Amino acid sequence: MRVKAETCREQEALQLALATNDPLESRRKVAAAAAKAWGIEAIQAEKREAGHLSPRDKLDAEITLEFAEETDADIAQDGN
Repeated sequence: MRVKAETCREQEALQLALATNDPLESRRKVAAAAAKAWGIEAIQAEKREAGHLSPRDKLDAEITLEFAEETDADIAQDGN
């Protein structure tokens, strides 16, 4: 499942706040890394939402179509 850019940006902001305000240094480091990861995912989500398809997106669509066709064939074969 792909996460929407808006959700990614919300999580990025939340993690940035934790990276700034958490009293423990180790948790600040983890939150900073998480914020960076969410930011990267947000960029990818924004590209997807703008209609730019990556090879992975195309492959995912092909796999989904293949599963749907298999399901349709199974239903037709079972007569349901």
